[in-house]
Amino acid sequence: MSVPALRPVVRRTSRYPRSHEIPAQTRNLYLAIIISNYCAFCFGICVGWSNPAEWRILKHNIYKFKPTREQWELISSFLPLGVLVCCLPMGALMKYQGCKSLMYIQVVPYTCSWILFIFANSVYMLYVARFLQGICGAAVCQAVPIYLNEICQRKYRGLVGSLYYGAILYGIIYNHVLMEHIRMQTVHIVNLVLALLFGFLWIIPDSPFYYASVHKSKKARSALIWLRGKQHNIDDELKTMVVLVDNELDPTKDWWQSFKYSVRVSIIIRSTVLMIIHYLGGGLNVLMYMDNLLKELADKKYYLTCLWVLCCSMVLGHLICLLLVDRIGRRPLLMVSTLILIVCSLYLCCWFRLSGNNFQTKFVIYLFVVAYTMGLGPLACLLNVELILPTVRPYGCAMSNLFGWLSVFFVIQWIFYRNYECIIFEFLVVILLLSILFILIFLPETKRLSATEIQSKMHASWTSYNSSDES
Repeated sequence: MSVPALRPVVRRTSRYPRSHEIPAQTRNLYLAIIISNYCAFCFGICVGWSNPAEWRILKHNIYKFKPTREQWELISSFLPLGVLVCCLPMGALMKYQGCKSLMYIQVVPYTCSWILFIFANSVYMLYVARFLQGICGAAVCQAVPIYLNEICQRKYRGLVGSLYYGAILYGIIYNHVLMEHIRMQTVHIVNLVLALLFGFLWIIPDSPFYYASVHKSKKARSALIWLRGKQHNIDDELKTMVVLVDNELDPTKDWWQSFKYSVRVSIIIRSTVLMIIHYLGGGLNVLMYMDNLLKELADKKYYLTCLWVLCCSMVLGHLICLLLVDRIGRRPLLMVSTLILIVCSLYLCCWFRLSGNNFQTKFVIYLFVVAYTMGLGPLACLLNVELILPTVRPYGCAMSNLFGWLSVFFVIQWIFYRNYECIIFEFLVVILLLSILFILIFLPETKRLSATEIQSKMHASWTSYNSSDES
């Protein structure tokens, strides 16, 4: 008579059978997201300063001196000029020092710029202040979106990456609202005091991928444990980073040799075109010249009402993006957003020619803002990082940001020299129509794909394009 084998009794000390099934904690991740996006929020304050400050400085005695119209044009141009000059150096610095170092660096020009605004006694001090804010922008545009992409898990990447653009947006809104209710010099002092909160940067670790790329595996592990929690199994995630670094970074090659493969160059070109579309697609007109737009929209007594509705439209559009980006994907949201922008731009072309000012026109402007902030605004910044391989992101994103801000610089000159609103919106229609073709042909869907899977998708499209071209 056979005795049945006894089954071993397994006691579970936890509700999870294995450590790798324990979900990642999100408290520290949220903290890192908030602190890093605070840098973007402060840069948004800098971006939103010039337009509401224009008529206050030119028509009121804010300073002892009064700039001319031509001098104000230079003041507005120095921020994008500062970004242009410092984009590539910031990319090189991030390659070897990491994202967190750039976040520390931007504190210095940010603080100095507001000190110059407070104590300015000549127009040259305003020039230097805006240039310093451009240096701050070069560091933020480079470090924050890459940092957000590399600290979050794949399933949250769209939501977290879209918060970067939202932080800049809320900084612009904050600056406009504050200037409407507080004296301008008081606003400058408040913005200077905000620099004290950058002290919280010491709490967060640098990007785990940066540590892996410089072969500091222990620090990469510590950063992942801080972000995910001690009980979460981070071995697979760390191994993926190390394998990607070992495959892509060859110590016998310099950065240019590892960068100039045809597929990588095509990806950098796509990201660059995407960022140019991002800046030329309407956001510059609405965000940097909000006051000018509101003066066209409403009488003086309804100005504040229109300002609040426009700000609410921006927030609404961004919330729609946050809710849908990881559900329906990047491409569908980008397509819907661009199509709405085209329809609104066509209407606005007719409005400026007919000089009509009615409820329908205001509604179209608000719809334009909602469409831009739910798609082309945040998703271009998100895809600019997602499309580029992590090992070449410092230089790749620096180049795409460089050409994007170069387009900003030229558009600012155009707006000052050719103040023809109808031509601007006609130009928008052309840019947006071309962007539809660009999205359909060259942009893949990146929702919940790893960096390797995105590159494989891009490589497949590049190979098929070359084979069709040869045939």
